[in-house]
Amino acid sequence: MQRELKRLIVPILVLTMALPSFAQAGKSKMQRGNMLDELNLTQEQETQMKELRYSHEKNMIDLEAKLKRVQLDLKKLERADEPNKKKIHAQIEKVGSARVAVQKARADQQLEIRKVLTEEQYKIFRKNMRGKGARDGKMDAKPGKPGKPGRGFRK
Repeated sequence: MQRELKRLIVPILVLTMALPSFAQAGKSKMQRGNMLDELNLTQEQETQMKELRYSHEKNMIDLEAKLKRVQLDLKKLERADEPNKKKIHAQIEKVGSARVAVQKARADQQLEIRKVLTEEQYKIFRKNMRGKGARDGKMDAKPGKPGKPGRGFRK
């Protein structure tokens, strides 16, 4: 029973975590600049946003590298001359965990951004982030390259 449940849940989890990689790419530099102007950030907010972006990108480097490593290990296991089902399933779990960690980091960044911006600024921010995967909590269904973390905060 537990094996059957894992066989059902793991593919769903893997698929759910893979969806962000198909999100549409971010806005052009000019559009991001317009968003920054539209947000009308104070100097303190701008400093906080830059720091958030920096720390998020630094964290994402490690998380995405780990995800790529566990995905590569999974490929190796799957391509073995005599594949080991238990090892493959265990590695699939690791891939799922790594994807969950990436998603959590993105969610944490959004929550931190929300703390820095006023309610009105956050509405503008959300409006401008559409098409980058952040539309009312739903992922954009259009295929494309994933946006780089925090790209909207450069000035």
